[in-house]
Amino acid sequence: MARWVVLVDRSHGDHYDVDEVTHFEGTREEARARLYEIACTHRPGVGLRQKRRQVYRIGDGDAYYANIEGMMATFRVVYRLGELAWSTHPESWPWAWK
Repeated sequence: MARWVVLVDRSHGDHYDVDEVTHFEGTREEARARLYEIACTHRPGVGLRQKRRQVYRIGDGDAYYANIEGMMATFRVVYRLGELAWSTHPESWPWAWK
């Protein structure tokens, strides 16, 4: 099984931020399904009261752009899927994936 991370890229004004949404293990198909679910449901801002969300697939399904209109602000974010390619301490990673 591969190890995956879902990242969210967001910007607001002059501020640009990348955060990890979740880590998990699974197949590529499972990872893409989880990415899609997160792109459709994740709340990128504290207190976001969503009115409308549009989700666009980028490329072959390893990234999604979401335009989320809230009551007070609009969030434009990109959700990306990353597969663990290498680690200096693979035996110490399981605690981080729970």
